[in-house]
Amino acid sequence: SGAALCPGGEAQAVDVGNVGEFVRLAAAFWLSTGVDRQMVAFRRGLYDVLGRDAIMLWAFSPLELRRLFCGEDEVVWTEKELEEHIQCGGGYNAASEQIRWLREEMLAMPQPLRAKFLEFVTSCPRLPPGGLRELRLSVHPDPAEGVGLPRSRACVHRLFLPRYVSREELACQLHEACLSSGGHHEQNLPP
Repeated sequence: SGAALCPGGEAQAVDVGNVGEFVRLAAAFWLSTGVDRQMVAFRRGLYDVLGRDAIMLWAFSPLELRRLFCGEDEVVWTEKELEEHIQCGGGYNAASEQIRWLREEMLAMPQPLRAKFLEFVTSCPRLPPGGLRELRLSVHPDPAEGVGLPRSRACVHRLFLPRYVSREELACQLHEACLSSGGHHEQNLPP
């Protein structure tokens, strides 16, 4: 059931004799006639935001546009990038044990967990074009009393990391936070 693909189509059964026609009509509906109104609205929105410069988007391939709008497909970072681009604050610095352990954990993460980590900290499972340098991830000690799961303030890409006493504890709690969250944990945290 759904939209009729041709006059009287809702009353026709798909069989071996007409499956080719059904596939052709369904593809046309899914990729053209069924999304025409949405595409017109999307184009109008682009022109509203970009004005006449929206025409320049035609210079990009679909893959390039996807990368620009959605970020990198693969979450890749190196030890050097982590050292250079994780910003520390609130008492943490690049030499803090917890920051060193965090970098080690981030390097050891498999691809799916890296995406979950980014989603936990930023609400987006991809790196922006330009990678970590453009992400501007900052890590601060968690101001809450006690040691529990890390928390995040996704709107500013800030990770609140408790002062764990071992890498193993950090790894366990960080993985739990990343895998258990539906995105991010924003609570009443200081700015």
